[in-house]
Parts: sequence; structure tokens; C-alpha cells
Amino acid sequence: MALDIIWSAARMAAGSIRWRLSILATIGVGALLAAFAAGVTILFDRQVTRLAVAELEHRVAALVADLDRADPDRTPAASVTGNPRYRQPFSGLYWQIEVAGRIHRSPSLWDADLGLRDAPPAQGQTAQYEIPGPDDQRLLVLERSLTIGTPPGPLRVTVAESRAALDEAEAQFRRDILPFLLVLGALMLAGAAAQVTVGLRPFARVREQIDAVQNGAQPRLGPDQPAEVRPLARAVDALLDDRDDRIARARTRAVDLAHTLKTPLQALMGEASRLRYNNHPAAAEAIEDIVGTVRDRVDAELARARIGSGGCADLAEAAGKVARVLSRTARAQTIALSVDIPSNLAVAIDETDLIEALGSVAENAQRYARTRVIMAGRRVIDGVMLQVEDDGLGVPDEALTQMTRRGVSAGDAPSNDGIGLALAETVIHARGGTLTLCNLSPGFRVTIHLPAHVSRKQRLSPA
Repeated sequence: MALDIIWSAARMAAGSIRWRLSILATIGVGALLAAFAAGVTILFDRQVTRLAVAELEHRVAALVADLDRADPDRTPAASVTGNPRYRQPFSGLYWQIEVAGRIHRSPSLWDADLGLRDAPPAQGQTAQYEIPGPDDQRLLVLERSLTIGTPPGPLRVTVAESRAALDEAEAQFRRDILPFLLVLGALMLAGAAAQVTVGLRPFARVREQIDAVQNGAQPRLGPDQPAEVRPLARAVDALLDDRDDRIARARTRAVDLAHTLKTPLQALMGEASRLRYNNHPAAAEAIEDIVGTVRDRVDAELARARIGSGGCADLAEAAGKVARVLSRTARAQTIALSVDIPSNLAVAIDETDLIEALGSVAENAQRYARTRVIMAGRRVIDGVMLQVEDDGLGVPDEALTQMTRRGVSAGDAPSNDGIGLALAETVIHARGGTLTLCNLSPGFRVTIHLPAHVSRKQRLSPA
């Protein structure tokens, strides 16, 4: 289970800067707190040991003061130092005096000796160290060498205390400091998380700007970036410049190729006419069909080459421009054209492309309408919907699926070449939208779905 958790964390860290920084912060905070705990525990141990040694020094002074300087060989009183624990066997408090070749011990040692070092400290000096004691105790020892008596003789005074109380105090200190370290660790991790979030915020802003570039809200990321992100922004802008340059060259080549093909196609149509004139109608018809197919492909590529790759447009403004153009036509005298579109519908398509597609659909509706044409738009769940309706006769149901093919029309109106709906569908599909047709009773409706343009402010606002 633990290995699975570690493996999952490693996989997430490999694919996420946030996870990498979070894991490193967690490891760093854990190591820092461990070092801090070890450090303060060592300092606490030194402090309590220092206090214990100071207390032992007072006991040494009390022992020396209790000795009879005229007869230092006399056994000290049992109540020396005033602590009853010196009379309790293996109580953890002990003293031992070596003078004139004799050893005097506290009753608490019972029949044991303190295993002191062989060499005592220098005269007038004090030595501090630890030794094993009776009853498996660990003793903190303080000994001092003096001279006493007449004539002066060496005196070695030793006091000892079990480290059990000191060790218990250290253990209690560790238990008391643990909640503090946990709270401190949580605060440090929260600070690290906030630091990671703030530190990665420029990358989130770059992502939002890339979305804005993709939606046409801004042309490039620009140099207004933090120093650490600026090279990335420059690289992305360079890629976008290269992409636009490649697209422009590809469009130019497509247009050049399409125009280059027109002359051979016209020559083939001339050959078809001569074959028909020479009584070869089947061959002429076959050539005309092939030429018609190639010409449709050429016209489609020409239309696609004119379509922009980004941008945004206000649907109401675009429809208003189309309506003003159609109002100047001859049909406008007998056909009422109305626009019912809110002013806040922004769609993810270049305005020129939208006007070209909407103009083709609206012109087609005006051509076949009897009294009115209505352009209506509204926001829907998956974007923006625009409907263009007329009250004409419509088309046969079996012909609906063919109406967006080039050369297919609903009648023989003047200047009708059958490419209006085909051009509109090409433009709409290129921007990720859909165009559907349906008959009414009476009339005809073209429904266009386009993705809504999302501004940077809308992307940043909470859902």
C-alpha cells in the first residue's frame, strides 16, 4: 500500500511542476523540523545537565563543609547534605569520599562502590562525566580533588545522580514539543503551498493568454511577462508568427494553384463543346462532369483560403451590416427584413468571414422569400445560435441534403449560381460551427451554430 502511494506520487510529480514543488516542500519542511527537534532537544539536554551539575557542585561544597578538618578521616554524618535520599539504598543520589587511603560512602550506595576514573582531577579542579551505577543506573558524576588536614593530605570528593530524572525530563520535553512541531509544520506547508500557487500564477496567466490568442481576443502573448516566463512567451510568439507565415504561404499557394487550374479547365470545357458539336455528346458530357467536379473543388479551396483563422465578432453588428447592404437591393422594396439579435452575442469567428457567410444565407433567403426575412439570434448552452427564416416555398424534402452542394439551387432566380449556401457552410465549418437546413410551413430556415467567444474576464470569473 505504501509503495503504491509512493509510486502514484512519483508519477504525479513527473507530470506536474506543482506536485514536484509540493513534494520537495514537504520533504524540506520534514527535514527542517526533524533537524529543529533534534537541535532543541540537544540544547534542552545540555541545559538540564548544566542545572544538575550546578546542584552537584552545591552538594560537593556541603560535603566538604561537613568534614572535620582536624580529623578528616572521621566518617561524615549520615545526614550530610540534608537530603534523606542519601540514606535510601539505590535512591539515585550518592556520594563518596576518599581520604587518607580510606573510602567513605553514602548509605544509598549500600555495599557498592562508584566506578570512578583511576586518576582524580588535578588539585582544586573538578571533573564531570557519566558512569554506570548500581541497579543498572546511569550516573552523572562530579568529583573534585582538594587538600585537607595537618599536614595537608589529598581529598577526593565525589557526588553522583542518576540520569533517569534527566532522561524523563527530556522525554517529556519531546512529547510537549511534538504538537508545536506539527502545528509549525502545517503552517510551513500552508506557506509553501501559497508560495507554489503564487509562483505558478504567471504560468496560469500564460495559459489564459494562449486561450485568448486561440480565440482571437489578442494577437500575441507579448513581452509583458515576468522575467522567468518571458523566454517562454517569446518562444510561443515566435511559433505563432511562424504558423501564421506558413498559413499565409499555404493560402497563397492554394490560390495560385486554383487560378492556375482555371485556364486548363476552360480549355477542357472548350474541347467538350467541340466534341458535342461533332456529335460526340457522351464524351462531352463525361468531360463536363469531370471539369465540374474539379471546378467545385477549386472554388471550395478558394473560399477556404479566404477564411480567417481566428478573431471574434459581434453577431448583432455583423447582421446589421448585412441588413443594410440587402436593404439597397431591388428585392428590398417588396421584402421586409428584420433583425432580432441581442447586442452582447460575441462569436469566435472573424467578422469578415461572418459577414460573408451570413450575407450568403440572407441573400439566398431574400431571393426566395415572398414577403419577409427574419434574422434572429440567441445564446444557447453550447454557443450561439443564429436562424435566418423566409416565407418562401422552401425546397423539396429530398433535396435538403443537396442544397449545400455547389451548383445546386432552389430555383432559377436571376444571378443564381448555387454557391451561396455552400460558401456559408464552408466558412461556418472552418470555425467549428454547423449549418442545418429545414422547411417550414410555409418557408425555409437556415440554422447556424457557432462557438461563443469567451473574453479573458469571463474565463477568470468563477463558475
